[in-house]
Amino acid sequence: MNQDGSNDTLVDIGHGVRISVRKLCDTDDSAGIYYEHQRPDGSGTCHGWVPFKPHHNSGWDVASLDPLTISPSMLCRACGHHGFIRDGKWVPA
Repeated sequence: MNQDGSNDTLVDIGHGVRISVRKLCDTDDSAGIYYEHQRPDGSGTCHGWVPFKPHHNSGWDVASLDPLTISPSMLCRACGHHGFIRDGKWVPA
């Protein structure tokens, strides 16, 4: 079971970042991603949610779902981990 209580399979997209695309329901387009990453100082794992537009007005733009490419970059407020998801891979900022 994942830290958020789900049983979804997390996909490693590089640099210690793992994601799972989540949907609001089976008939909806993807609504966002749950993600986990190692803290840069090695002290543990952070996790969070990135909502996608148009489901969330303040969400991230999706250029492609397969391979996943979103913008803008993602910045963890807890530890400062920062980067992009481009062509299904994590690209450090």
